[in-house]
Formats: sequence, structure tokens, C-alpha cells
Amino acid sequence: MNPLEVWESLLKESAENPIELETKTGLNFKLASGGIFLIVFESEKEPSSKLKSPRPIYKENFLKVFPYYEKWVAEEKGISKEITSITVNSVYIMAGIKYQLNQTRKFTN
Repeated sequence: MNPLEVWESLLKESAENPIELETKTGLNFKLASGGIFLIVFESEKEPSSKLKSPRPIYKENFLKVFPYYEKWVAEEKGISKEITSITVNSVYIMAGIKYQLNQTRKFTN
């Protein structure tokens, strides 16, 4: 899937029901569609990300972070810092990308 397809799939799937996801460090959160953007919420599932308020994820930031996904998966040195400089929501974006790509692999294998 290309970055735009992953974005559109996450928007579509999370429009009906929020998606329960987990960051690389094991914190749970919910991802929901805000129509033209995604929204990160705290999860009822523990341990949960501690958010003062819901966080929007905009398409522009999502598409900027997406190319770093393979380096992030490979745990390339310094990559987390680099993508966090693009958006503080990078951990949530990467978890969403991972989820959607894994969903796609389930249906194509």
C-alpha cells in the first residue's frame, strides 16, 4: 500500500469504530476518524497513553512521516528523534501505519 492508501484506509476503518492500538513502548490508545483527519484518544485499556486532550493527526504530517516507517521498524539509530521533529504524534502515526500494513498482509496472504 502506498502512503495515501494507508491514510484513506485508516480514516475509513476508524470512522465507524475507533481502532485500539499500541505504541512501540506498549502504551494503548484509540484512533478515530475526524472526517478529514485522525484523532488520538486515551484508551480504557491499561497501560494507556496519558493525553491531556485528544490529538489530531493531519494528512500532511502523516504523509511526511510515512517514508520513515521501514527505518523505524528496523530501529535505525536516531530515527525516532528525527520523526519526532516532524510531529510529536509520530508514535501514534507509526502504530497506525503498522496496524494498517499488517491488516493488508492478512488479507493478501
